[in-house]
Amino acid sequence: MKQIFAFLTFLLIFTVQVFGQVKTINKDGKAIILNDDGTWRYDDSNTETISSLDCSDIITTYLDKVTGFTARVNKEPIIVSKDLKNGFSFYLFEKNSIFVINLQVFGASSCIDETSKMNILFRDGTRLEFINNAEYNCDGNFTLYFGGVYGRIKLLEQLKTKEIEIMRIGTTQGNIDMDFTSENS
Repeated sequence: MKQIFAFLTFLLIFTVQVFGQVKTINKDGKAIILNDDGTWRYDDSNTETISSLDCSDIITTYLDKVTGFTARVNKEPIIVSKDLKNGFSFYLFEKNSIFVINLQVFGASSCIDETSKMNILFRDGTRLEFINNAEYNCDGNFTLYFGGVYGRIKLLEQLKTKEIEIMRIGTTQGNIDMDFTSENS
């Protein structure tokens, strides 16, 4: 469970397309409702934290009946933010041993190019740096690929097993830095 959560937490950076209300869990593990008008509120109907969730509460498996391939994705975007004005959201996707981390930054410039970087400081003091694998965009999308023809399995394993202390995503005009709580790291 901890490895899947670490992977899901890391892969939390994809475009959040909010149509109506989206239920998610903030960086402190509290359930929140995101409204389509940009406002938010704590979800009083559910007080569980991420650490009390089962994997099936966070991820789902889709079967393509035509090809027979399966894919695993997180059910809701994972949001890392203190105030929902600055931060990023993750969407994780795995299909045929290819792992994709899609992030969307918010609170800094939304333009990300092929040289934009993600820097991670782990709690053990080690660091990783990734360069965006997607094309230039002004949607705030930062994408990473792992496995298959992309390789980098050892790096993915670090993301799945190490505790993240701070993550920084660079845009063309600034950075978004987010500290992770010990529970969510």
